[in-house]
Amino acid sequence: MVLIGTSRARRAGLAGAALALGLLASCGGSSTLAPPAADATAVSLGTVTGFGSVVIGQQRYEGHAPHYFNDDAPGAAQAPQAVGLGQRLQLVRSAAGSVALVQPDLVGPVQSVSADGRRFTVQGVRVRVNDDPRIAPVTFFAGLSGPSGLHAGTMVVEVDGAFGIDADGKPMLMASRIVQRPVWTRSVRLTGEVSGLDAAASSFRLGDVRVRLGPGTQLYPAGSRLRDGQVVNVWSAQPVEGQVLQAGVVRVRSLLGASGAASISGLLRLPASGGYEVAGIPVVPAGPAVAAQLQDLGQPSYVTVLGRVEPGSNRVLATGIHPYAEDPASISLRGNITDYVDPAHFLLRGVPVDASAILFDGKLGNGVFVQLRGRIDPSAPSRVRAVSLRVLPGAPDGGTVDLQGTVSQYDPDRASFVLSWSDAGVTMASMVRVAHNAVFSGGTVDHLADGAQVEIQATQTPEGLAADSVVFRPAMLSRGILHTEGIVHRLGAGSLRINGLDIRDKGVVAQGGVLADGVRADVQFDIDPHTGAKLARVITIDEH
Repeated sequence: MVLIGTSRARRAGLAGAALALGLLASCGGSSTLAPPAADATAVSLGTVTGFGSVVIGQQRYEGHAPHYFNDDAPGAAQAPQAVGLGQRLQLVRSAAGSVALVQPDLVGPVQSVSADGRRFTVQGVRVRVNDDPRIAPVTFFAGLSGPSGLHAGTMVVEVDGAFGIDADGKPMLMASRIVQRPVWTRSVRLTGEVSGLDAAASSFRLGDVRVRLGPGTQLYPAGSRLRDGQVVNVWSAQPVEGQVLQAGVVRVRSLLGASGAASISGLLRLPASGGYEVAGIPVVPAGPAVAAQLQDLGQPSYVTVLGRVEPGSNRVLATGIHPYAEDPASISLRGNITDYVDPAHFLLRGVPVDASAILFDGKLGNGVFVQLRGRIDPSAPSRVRAVSLRVLPGAPDGGTVDLQGTVSQYDPDRASFVLSWSDAGVTMASMVRVAHNAVFSGGTVDHLADGAQVEIQATQTPEGLAADSVVFRPAMLSRGILHTEGIVHRLGAGSLRINGLDIRDKGVVAQGGVLADGVRADVQFDIDPHTGAKLARVITIDEH
């Protein structure tokens, strides 16, 4: 990276992404993950437990960061900053680059909640909150403080998790991430096991919901054929009405067309028809020892299957089984601090972090590059409590950074600019080259201009910084103002909570949308020196 000026040098790295064009297909106006190209070398399916570039389970995937796609984001890649801890990803890596499919399991209103908030239903699907790190990834909450914030009726949530069969033989989802969505959310996600397939009527059942297929319904992966017993994920722009859902996209949980090494994490399932499944993917033991281990574990054990995709099939030939209980995954985060308020409140790779209870060398602040290990806070599962933290001089080549700052010296012909950013209070400047396939959010490349406020995610390369994501941010009110960005909840008369911060917003009119629980907002605030109260100065609804 080129640093301009004489400020102390702190190298910053950045995770760019090489877009694997051969892995993408556009059909009916929706860009989604198609079957991997012939040069695909590995497929991973599991829960995000960290970033730096991305960590799935205990496996860190270094090098160029993937480009993220989502069935309900038609025609465009998703900004990597929007991908969150606890989400389930299907990651395909090849010589051309990496592509990740972001596919929440459930979106819809909460229908019922147990007294302790650890069991609830969405679209008729039973969901379990997990707070035991010996069983499966602990449930992370966004826009909620924890299980106590769940309530039935008008609340809408998005849930990622591991689908399986509970000890009572009924389908359930073990949640790894729960996000509050605005009450006006109409789109629906539904994951379950196909039953009652009626080819003549072009419909099937997922639990109590009848799913109808129409002329515009897209079925993925290409070449899939629906059958009873398959695990599928359905997306629709319309809500369930009269227990009927008109499908926009039906994605079969499948590795059809994939090849190479496979790492599949999820709940083990023993279908009535025989055999084994993990995360809806058929698993064939490579030998009697693997078969005996699967049989002994039984359902619904959370495991990681290692092996290879059998050529021309949707099956994984399993050479190894790793029960989650033997090696629980800790949270691993590496990158630049953003939205720093104090040691108990800052963001690292977009994740709220509390590092107030640990000792470390160095100074924290916006722009500081750190490596952290932690765990989801049992008392507040909407943040990560740091167990260890190291302040580093910067990212190595190929490392990922997130930097927030101001654009200057923009050159549209060279697709480059200088970004001025803060490193623990010291102003730094870095030359940035915008990758040809960069994802823009909150604006387009036409909005790049001197004075623009942006957050970039980029890769440190031998040639310098290569930005693969540019998110436009509201202009800062003035120097010295604090800033945080996240999902609003506990909105009351003159107050709101965001990233564990209670902020008074009396008299401040939100810009760019309606302020409500579940919306993503960018908040600028200061602290009253006499009372310590956090007072909102500017609130901007962020729809990226």
